[in-house]
Amino acid sequence: MGSDFLRGWVFDVRLSSDGNRMNVWLIDDKQNVQLIVVPWSASIHVNADSTLLNNLIKWLQLPEISKKFSIGKIRTVKKRLSLDEFEIHNVLEIDVLDNRNIRKIAQHIEARGDHHRYSLYSVDAHLAQRFFIEFDISPFQLVEWNEGSFSVLDENDCWPKMKVIELVFEYNSVNGFDTINSELNSVEIIAWDNFSPTQIVEHKLVREGCGKEFISQFQNDICRIDPDIIVTKGGDALHFAALDKLAKETGVELNISRIDSRLEPKTVSRVVHSYGQVIRKDAYFPLSGRLHLDLDASFIVREGGILGLFELSRHSRQSPQDISRLSPGSVISAIQMRVAMEDGVLVPWKKNRAEDTKTAWELLATDRGGLYLDSKPGVYSDVIELDFASLFPSIIATRNISPETLNCACCQATTSYPDVECFVPLDPEGANLTFRERARKDIFASKIFPSSNQSALQVPGLKTHTCARTHGFLGRVVAPLIKRRMELKGLKKKKGDVYDLQQNALKWLLVTCFGYTGYKNARFGRIEAHEAICAWARDILLTTIRIAEDEGWNVLHAIVDCVWIENQNLECREEKIEKALLLSRKISKKIGIPLEFEDIYDFIAFLPSRIHGAGSLTKYWAYGKNGFKLRGIEARQHSTCSWIKELQQTALELIRDHVQQGGGCNSISIQEKIVKMAHEEIKRVHSNKIDLQKLVITKRVAKRIEDFSVSTRTQNALIRARRIGQDILPGRKVRYVATKPFSNLPESKVILSEELNQDMKIKIDFQYYENLAIRAIWAILGPFGWSDEEIKLGNKKYTLFDFFNSFYSKSTVDDPAY
Repeated sequence: MGSDFLRGWVFDVRLSSDGNRMNVWLIDDKQNVQLIVVPWSASIHVNADSTLLNNLIKWLQLPEISKKFSIGKIRTVKKRLSLDEFEIHNVLEIDVLDNRNIRKIAQHIEARGDHHRYSLYSVDAHLAQRFFIEFDISPFQLVEWNEGSFSVLDENDCWPKMKVIELVFEYNSVNGFDTINSELNSVEIIAWDNFSPTQIVEHKLVREGCGKEFISQFQNDICRIDPDIIVTKGGDALHFAALDKLAKETGVELNISRIDSRLEPKTVSRVVHSYGQVIRKDAYFPLSGRLHLDLDASFIVREGGILGLFELSRHSRQSPQDISRLSPGSVISAIQMRVAMEDGVLVPWKKNRAEDTKTAWELLATDRGGLYLDSKPGVYSDVIELDFASLFPSIIATRNISPETLNCACCQATTSYPDVECFVPLDPEGANLTFRERARKDIFASKIFPSSNQSALQVPGLKTHTCARTHGFLGRVVAPLIKRRMELKGLKKKKGDVYDLQQNALKWLLVTCFGYTGYKNARFGRIEAHEAICAWARDILLTTIRIAEDEGWNVLHAIVDCVWIENQNLECREEKIEKALLLSRKISKKIGIPLEFEDIYDFIAFLPSRIHGAGSLTKYWAYGKNGFKLRGIEARQHSTCSWIKELQQTALELIRDHVQQGGGCNSISIQEKIVKMAHEEIKRVHSNKIDLQKLVITKRVAKRIEDFSVSTRTQNALIRARRIGQDILPGRKVRYVATKPFSNLPESKVILSEELNQDMKIKIDFQYYENLAIRAIWAILGPFGWSDEEIKLGNKKYTLFDFFNSFYSKSTVDDPAY
């Protein structure tokens, strides 16, 4: 133990190397770091009938089993097993003295019960989280350690000052690909300004002699600078692995932690599937006493910054270093586990709840998503966007939707559409007060039979209701996140500042919490909750549209949680804004969820479909007080080369400048100017005047070369990479320039970005890039009625067909550009 009395902010907790202690790291207001070593071990819980549990006890007490899995005390305790049940069950609590053996013993117990006789709990909840909950502290809380216990000194949201550096690695690579086999040339150490990146180079370590001297000097530099946080870009995937390899080759025990701990990976690289994408999760290199944050491996840090990561760490009671590698869905799952453990409910190892049985008619009515309107293609001015703030999480909180509150046995809904007073307040304290008042009113009510309750909410269009007496688990998960995000948005001064980044991190949690209710492996998920949320969302959007139209507004488009409206009867822009604000307040009062004024756009364009000409659901571009807002077009797509992005951006800026100079947004002259600009850019491609780096296409690899059934440019690029000695695995990205093939070999159709240099003479595939350019310009001019062919010819010809469907595009989904 470092000391009997310490004070500071908890910034990390890690399991010790022997598996039976937790290393707690504190940092004080003078940036001094202290280590507290706390003896601690976790337990697992097993539920089964008494005979099976007695047999299990005998097996666990066998000397060979007890020693192999470091079994401690075994006892019978009473615990809640489910959110649905308030009954207490007898379960077996097994202390595992070496925390590294928890999963091993769980797997053996499950196999011993033929994978169905035993129900296991408390197996894969993160150890740091269990430790935090047991000692009732959170990351980045100011605490005091005294005589074996922690006490919280301050609950405010201030953060400790920490020293942050970034490591930039340079390699000498034979084929252009930096790999673990490349020679590491230098490491640049960049000092951050607190939690903000800079370009200040504090030191550059160049490899001049042998690798042993280089590694030793690198280790000494880290020890001398003594950072609290080390930021890398690709540290997990390459850099730390390269350091580890070089250290082993030179016989150096590389250690950049604050205690004697060799640099080594905690996990192995693996491929995961998420939202239709194939993503590679690289081996994870954590540090002890410092935080290693890999920006390439951390969506959370990229979107929310370091303070955004700290926010999520505090809410989930997880190690910031660990959750930096998690997806937002995994973090919301961790928060659910935290709330369940705080409620005294055991966390199941594996989901064991099946979907409720439904008739075919019920399935047809319930299995639907959010509501979209078909947009009205075209370009409009003075269009107002109104957005519901965190709609789906707010539905969960205000409609009390949770696995244990749906179709409860104690309530009956009295009306199909309740008054706003029946909704649960979004504020966590207000919601808690509401349920305490309801409990007092129901104290004499019989719980044997369901009783009518006007606060029991009937789900619109479904034979489902939510409980009026039990405050839902999911609502208690999301309501504090919604409240905190609203606080941060109120503190935001400009886009991209620290408060904006923190609220953005919370936004991604709130975005994923809805989908997680229907995720097949979610421990506290229930598909009926997912269906109820969608039903309320459809009803809320329809109510919003009806009220807006009753107030004289024309609804141009609506997508799940936002609407675009115009009112041509109002000429003054200020009056439109004032009326829209009144409308949003009226709808908010009716719905019980804030409807916010997002923007009034100088111009907005809704794109037609490229196939049938009707309105596209999710593709539009607009310009308002916050600049351009682009959705669904090439400039927003990760695969698009920078030349195409610049082409679209230039076209949009021409429209903006024209409108700001007093021209109409539907002016034919500006459309023709855009077409002329596009033709000039296409000529530059044909004349080889475009920097090759601007023509690089980026594609995420979804499968191995052998698994492609059709030859594509992506497969061609993978074959080329293999020919030069580099296998690009599924989940990675491949970058290439499309070229004219000089032979029948597939790899001649591309050249990889790693092969590009200024002296290379390459014949690019002009037609490929021309098709991309035409397609990109159509995304700008399509709402004006232009077709691909007209853009290519440079002249719009009006025909009788335009009077019926002016948004028809002759392109098809199998466009050769793709």
